[in-house]
Amino acid sequence: MAETKTSRSALLAAQFTAAQESFIRLVESLSDEQWWFQGVNTPDLRINDEDETRRVGVIAHHVAMNQVWQMDRIKAVLEDKPTPPVDIKVVNSQHAIEHGDATKAEVLTLLRNQGPQIAADIRLIPDEKLDMERQIPSGTMTVKDRIERVLIGHIKGHQASIEATIA
Repeated sequence: MAETKTSRSALLAAQFTAAQESFIRLVESLSDEQWWFQGVNTPDLRINDEDETRRVGVIAHHVAMNQVWQMDRIKAVLEDKPTPPVDIKVVNSQHAIEHGDATKAEVLTLLRNQGPQIAADIRLIPDEKLDMERQIPSGTMTVKDRIERVLIGHIKGHQASIEATIA
């Protein structure tokens, strides 16, 4: 029997899907009261000095909204296009103002609709392109790093802050 080899991209897509499904289960479990709790910081979340003072519902919406944007930046690296720097604090503050009334149904729809496409996009990345590097303000990051630490890590980090908030 021939041995089958799972591609690195397929494994990353599976990791993304697992993180996405876990986040969806968390969002589904939130009560109406918890949706309005003010978030708390967790030590692992302090990426880019992010501060979880936003409401749980806004944090969940932020996760859902940023996934496509993050994947677009990964695709830009793959196509050797620029990824302009972003002031995360300004973007997050503006998002909180614009989406302060986001509903759980809206967040779940976004997550469920875009997750399969993002996983498919990850699976389509040739394994050799996962090692492509791009210089960012904090150093060099490969495409694989962006998928693991930015796309998947973003979900997990905010999930940890929501879990800490409702505990």
